[in-house]
Order: sequence, then structure tokens, then C-alpha cells
Amino acid sequence: MKIINIILTSQNGGAEQAFIDYAVVLKNLGHEVVAIVKEDAPYADKISELGIATKKIANKFGDHDIFASKQIRKIIKEFQAETVVAHIGRSVVLSKKAIAKIKDRKVFLVAVNHSMNVKRSIGADLIFSVNREVFHRTIDAGQAEDSSFVMHNAIDLSDAIAIAPRINLVKQEVVTIGAMGRLDDKKGFDDLVKTLAALDKICAAQNLEKTFKLKIAGSGFFEKNLRELSASLNLQDRVEFCGWVQDKKSFFADIDIFCSASDNETFGLVLLEAIKYRKPVIATNTFGSQEVLRDRVDGLLVELNPRKNLDQRFAEAIIEVIQKPELFDAIVDQSFARMCRNFSYAALENRFKEIFGCVVQSALK
Repeated sequence: MKIINIILTSQNGGAEQAFIDYAVVLKNLGHEVVAIVKEDAPYADKISELGIATKKIANKFGDHDIFASKQIRKIIKEFQAETVVAHIGRSVVLSKKAIAKIKDRKVFLVAVNHSMNVKRSIGADLIFSVNREVFHRTIDAGQAEDSSFVMHNAIDLSDAIAIAPRINLVKQEVVTIGAMGRLDDKKGFDDLVKTLAALDKICAAQNLEKTFKLKIAGSGFFEKNLRELSASLNLQDRVEFCGWVQDKKSFFADIDIFCSASDNETFGLVLLEAIKYRKPVIATNTFGSQEVLRDRVDGLLVELNPRKNLDQRFAEAIIEVIQKPELFDAIVDQSFARMCRNFSYAALENRFKEIFGCVVQSALK
């Protein structure tokens, strides 16, 4: 099948990585794939390096960009695409407009919802939702249930650590906490900085001789605020800003525990990154985290509200993981096994075979 995979964003993030993963998996399944990205997409070269034909287009006027819609329609016609897989609302809207102008044949539109904002996806031939809550919202918004599916994001396990090293943090004097993502005010990085101060208080109260450090991977406008917060708490020497990390394996090798304090994560792709490198994960109990982790089975889920005490709850969870080596080992092993079953490229390939083989090809006949 000839498939266009499209996303129109100017940043790196979970949706963008999922877009790349879709292109790889669809190509591996034998489909002919063309990727459409925004002309300033920082991930465009990565797509090309994977051997996937890439088209860059301008998009200066958002959802109402008739010029972008015309460019998409032109690529669809030249490529003779049978299916368009559109990630995030803007790509869906512009693809809908482009396809509506093609009168001589059917072009199947698959909308991929990476957020709770499902409105623009409604009416697509098929909707993929990254978690169950998003799926239910599409149904509530009017999408037919037989044209809406939960499609979990997946992760490449080719460099995963197959056998977990046994680590006992009880005697380790310095413990490094890792966090990764776009640096904005919704990801909870400020709470993780405050968690270092909360950990110091717990260690003082329990006579624990430990020093905690925080490594933050990512970039964004909120970095300045985080640096100022670290300095105000006299933690600037214990908080390291790593920028956008290309070598993720090295980053995870340098940390002991991975934490995500996000306000609203629709899917925990970054959690899977930590899991495949055999790190225990502690995360807020967002819909996305709940899709990946089962509390005290695959990781620790921390209650998000009330937010003002979130740093204390993270600190308590971190101390628990450190003081219970059997819990540490269990969640590392269980999360890895579940990831291999449910969130690998192989799992995504099987899901694509099931849906594309039945729904899409039948509709195009």
C-alpha cells in the first residue's frame, strides 16, 4: 500500500517520535511510505537517514493554510497515495481538506490522536488513540466505535538491555534521578527540583547518608525558570541540564531512577525509554502513565493532586524504591517484560497488520 505519514510540528517530542516509529514500522511491513513534515522540523533529517522519502512543506497559517493543503494534495496525487496517516490536529485538518479535493478515487484518512483534544480528528475514516481515555473521548465526540481504535505508541528494542544488572542502592552514597522531556511548565520539572530538597529533609530525619542529584534531558523555554529555582534552593550544583540528548542509552546509564512528574501525559513514551534501559520508573498517575505502568507492579504511580505536596510524595517514593531492593528488581523486570509484549515494534506491527489488513484494505476495494 502507498501511505503518506504526515506531521506538521517544529519541535521534538513524544508525538514526533511516534511519527518516526510509524514510518519505520509501516516500511518494515512492506508498505511504500512518504513522510510529509514542516520545513523547519528538527527531525526531518532523521527520517531521511532511515531511508524514508521525505517531503518538506511550508505551513505558516495553521489549520487554515490553503497553500499547505494544496501542497499536501499535490504530493498525494503525485505519489498516488492510498492512505494518509495524519498525526496531531493540524495535519488532520489540512489532510482532510486536501483529500476532499481529490474526486477521482478514494484516499483513506487515518487520524492519530496524541492528546486529549480530539475534536479535529472526528470524521476521519479511522482514528488511532494513544490511550483508552482518548479513545473514549472520540466516541463521546461522535466518532463511530467501529472506526476508532486504541493504538499504543511503540519503542525500538534493538539496543535494549536484555539482562538487568542487579543494583542495590541502599549502600550507594550518591543517587542520581533522571528526567527527560520538553522543558515547559506542564512537565513537572520544577517539582522534581523541589524533590531534591524534600529528599534532603527525609535523609536528615532518618539519618540516611545519601546525596541526590538530578539530571534533566531536554530543552525549552522553562529551562531559565528551572535554573533560577535550583539556585534559589541552593541546588544548582546538584541539578544538571543536559540539553536535547541524542545518545539516550548513555543518559540512562548515568542515572539510577527515572521520574516523570507531568501534569497530563497522554502516553509515556519516555517511560518506555527508561524501562528498556532497565531503570525503575516513578511517575504521576496520568492517563498515559496508567497505560504503561501498573502501580507497584511495573513502577510507582504518584498521586498528582494536591500538586503542592507532589515533591514530598515523589521523595517518599524514591526512598521506598531505594530501601526495598526487592521492589526495585521486581518493577524493573515486570515493566521490561510488559513492554516487550505490548509496546515493542513487533506489537505495533501486529496491530497494523490487524487493522490495515481488515479495515483499510476493505474500504479501498
